[in-house]
Amino acid sequence: MECTRRRFLAMSGSAAATVALSGVGSGHPTRVTFATYNIEDLTTEQVQTPGDPQAAAAARVIQEARPDVLALNELVNNRQASAVKDVPPAPTNARAFVDNYLSVPQRDDLAGIDYPYVHAPKSNTGVHSGMDLDNDGAIDDTPGDQDYGNDAYGFGQYPGQYALAIVSRCPIETDAIRSFRRFRWQEMPDSEIVRDPAYDVYLTDREADRFRLSSKTHVDIPVSCRGHTVHALLAHPTPPVFDGPENFNGKRCHDEIRLLADYVAGAGYVHDDDGRRGGLHEDASYVLLGDMNASPGDEESLWAADAYFLDNEDFNTRRLPTSPGGAQAGSPYLTAEFGSKVDYVLPSPDLSVRGCAVVWPSENANRRGLRRDVETASDHRLVWADVEV
Repeated sequence: MECTRRRFLAMSGSAAATVALSGVGSGHPTRVTFATYNIEDLTTEQVQTPGDPQAAAAARVIQEARPDVLALNELVNNRQASAVKDVPPAPTNARAFVDNYLSVPQRDDLAGIDYPYVHAPKSNTGVHSGMDLDNDGAIDDTPGDQDYGNDAYGFGQYPGQYALAIVSRCPIETDAIRSFRRFRWQEMPDSEIVRDPAYDVYLTDREADRFRLSSKTHVDIPVSCRGHTVHALLAHPTPPVFDGPENFNGKRCHDEIRLLADYVAGAGYVHDDDGRRGGLHEDASYVLLGDMNASPGDEESLWAADAYFLDNEDFNTRRLPTSPGGAQAGSPYLTAEFGSKVDYVLPSPDLSVRGCAVVWPSENANRRGLRRDVETASDHRLVWADVEV
């Protein structure tokens, strides 16, 4: 069997393999800090003007870590929300968060960070399906409550809630972005799609023909790191809870994660929203970023984190982020205060990890108020990795 570049890197070790593949004299490597941060339902009203305590606390955490490329989960997409809410459609909340918080020093000893490049893709959250997806006998198409959210493609009480975005100091190759928001669950071969009418919640033929796999969106955002393209792969799968014995959300979470693994493996069945088929080329460099809502050993998500992340040679998992605060809470690898490792920064095998951490101080360490800030900002913790490109 032919030894692909990824398999070679996985077997040989990324640092040595990079030298072998690049050759002597190819130039000094560049270290780029990639990070992911779920800031727990950060809204338009909070980021469009300065002075919000949660947004300011999150900005202080980010300014401590100073990532070059940062994925944000649960930041409202105000362009979508403005269709039903009295909120400004521009600037995007990602740009507003940069301008009002991240670029402004949030403490005397901190420096602001200018992120010239932002991208806020559309989300399936709160996008109404026109179908009775929760089988409660009614199609609720009035935004603003849980029943509406239950009939949306991804749960949200209005369009764009719980969306995602990326901010970057590295140029984003805008013309090469690929999104997979409209990819349908039934298009995945051998999927876990729930079709059994014996359950209270399942997809009928008509529903399966339209139902989207991604609860927010899956998006490939190439960034240029001193001329080397690294694909930032963002997603935020649905939580594998809030369902019944059919495990609808758990199975959807599993397949949302599988879609990422299949994409980096170059699966031919995958197609983006523009109709282009196929996954990444085997020589591509990439970093997976986001709250994946799946922990190692999690039965509800069908052990997706184990199969598609930790035991997958297409990701560099030799060194995983840890924190003293997580260790005190039960495991150094935890990324959320509810006792789970769900947030990931996973590079491709050709990218070496030179340093990584979860920003979570111990209880007795509150350097410059950082412990207080991480608790004010979110129930998740910022996760970062220094990647050698």
